[in-house]
Amino acid sequence: MEIVTRDNIKDILLAGESNTVEFKARASSAVHVLPRLISAFANTEGGIIIVGYDEMHQSVVGTSSSEFERINKVIAANELEDVCNAYVIPYEDKTLIIIQVMKSNSVVIAGGGAYVRKWDSSVSTLSGTDVVKRITSTVKTAESTSSEETLNRLERKLEQIYDEMLRSQKVHEEELEEQKKEHAKEAIHSRRSNWFFCILSALIGYALAKIF
Repeated sequence: MEIVTRDNIKDILLAGESNTVEFKARASSAVHVLPRLISAFANTEGGIIIVGYDEMHQSVVGTSSSEFERINKVIAANELEDVCNAYVIPYEDKTLIIIQVMKSNSVVIAGGGAYVRKWDSSVSTLSGTDVVKRITSTVKTAESTSSEETLNRLERKLEQIYDEMLRSQKVHEEELEEQKKEHAKEAIHSRRSNWFFCILSALIGYALAKIF
């Protein structure tokens, strides 16, 4: 069931962000933090992320079909389809992307760790101890479940956390490397431009000297 509809979208936007509502003006900036936001909502009370609305300026920026596809790819890549779904809502002749996140009974790990949504709309990281506590609280203690099986479940979950942390760190390092390369290219381009204008100025000065 879709929580956000054409009938209530205006009221939701006017109410502003809360511990269950998050706005993102641009999809390009949303995709980088989307896994963490989904994890935080799923590990707290659930919620909705609305992409295409600028709360600071109270304006509808809108989104495109390609951005919707990109967001769905991020959700699929992080295996978050079980706790959220994305859909679109038309509003003021533009399209908003809605990501509806359900509260999860187990710990949801994405974006480098497990997160929770705080009362002031911020996101905080769960500690390893908190993660283990949440995992053990969801493990069934029926007679058919032996202590060895319980330990195996915990070990698998902890391995998942560790692998996710490593993956996140690798992605972060690759992004930093790409940024360094882009900055280096911009610096080279800037130096070339400066040399070009210096040479051009010299040639113009030489030509004027010959004329006069």
